[in-house]
Amino acid sequence: MRTWLESTKKRGMALGLKGTRTVLDRLQLSLPEHILHVAGSNGKGTVCALMATGLGLEGIGNVLFSSPHVVRLEERVRRNGIPISSEEFDQALLLIHDAASGETQESNVDLTFFEVTYLVAMIASQGSSVLILETGLGGRLDATRCGPATACLVTAVTREHTDVLGDDLPTIAREKAAIARPKRPLFIREPIDHEVLEAMKLEARKAGNTELGEILSPAEVHVVGIEKGSTVRNEAFSLALAMFQHLGFPTDSLDTARDNLRWLARMQFLPSSSTSSHPYLLDAAHNPSGLLRILPELEQHIAKHAPELSGKPVWSLIFGTSPQEELSHFLEPLLDFCQKYPPKNIVLTKPQGGRYPGVPLDALSHLDWNRDDVQCHELPRDAIHSLASYDAEEVGLVVSLGSLYLQGNLLSVFGWGSDEDLSLYAKD
Repeated sequence: MRTWLESTKKRGMALGLKGTRTVLDRLQLSLPEHILHVAGSNGKGTVCALMATGLGLEGIGNVLFSSPHVVRLEERVRRNGIPISSEEFDQALLLIHDAASGETQESNVDLTFFEVTYLVAMIASQGSSVLILETGLGGRLDATRCGPATACLVTAVTREHTDVLGDDLPTIAREKAAIARPKRPLFIREPIDHEVLEAMKLEARKAGNTELGEILSPAEVHVVGIEKGSTVRNEAFSLALAMFQHLGFPTDSLDTARDNLRWLARMQFLPSSSTSSHPYLLDAAHNPSGLLRILPELEQHIAKHAPELSGKPVWSLIFGTSPQEELSHFLEPLLDFCQKYPPKNIVLTKPQGGRYPGVPLDALSHLDWNRDDVQCHELPRDAIHSLASYDAEEVGLVVSLGSLYLQGNLLSVFGWGSDEDLSLYAKD
């Protein structure tokens, strides 16, 4: 079954709901009472993980579907915060394979990797009270749109994937807001741009997809204001709180969830005891707005965790990224940050195992890092080993930024892969 799943990667990305919906119908699943569907450009994974943690702390059974995985495949489907077992994952793959293999060649359905993993989550959600679905890159034609939803949420929207979602921000926002279900609540993170908000409200007025048997009808729009300067996690808290209050879910544990959520590669701090060398801070800032957004928070973390030498924080940078539409524009805030707070070491590397090859090292090294001693290592493990050979005062806190796959590469080297490591919150 894993070989079959791996073969689906050859189909790349598919936009459209027909194939996934066909297989979902054939599976004849008994789905949870509540399905929460989340789209957006930045912060959607964090709010999904926060909601799953809050529900779990309240003893409410839930399943979370998120992507991509960081260390191992089963992370994409977590039950009560813990990745499902490989055995359960494989059993679900078998059911999906059989459902996709029609009785005739004409009724056979070719699924993509993302569609298959989404369907694994749908199977795993049976018996739970709540299913939380994180969309892929879009909304309207995302596989996660195939099923029903109790409530939907759109987090911050930025200009991304323009080849698929549209050239301008209002158009992209409408694609995201198209997850709205008829007569169901749609929560929208209040955007800075009024035109973007109006575009999403316009989309919500005719919520639904007739191809899925839905009758077009307005969604109930709720705009959630976010305090200026909020961290990613505090913003996620505000959005989750608004949705939980509306649905009548308990909210007492959301504060605890915000403080204790362990969301891989999102401002994740690893002490020296976890890395066998230096302390690390990992964050998957994967697009221009995401990188710009985390820099103030990064500054706080460096001040908190980095040792000081002559009154200045000592830190080092590991960076590697997946392809970007405008690499120099993407990295401009980070280059400025490195000039303001010069790192002791800058190490460039290439993420391994992603959907697309990492940006070549020569393309990264030619940028203005304002120094001549930038290190380049093709493999992330070599970047780690290089810094591990230095004394603590020569490295300080190691900050790894860029691709989520890069952070997964580092965590794998550190041996970070047990259920406890990958759980959203400590089980004791």
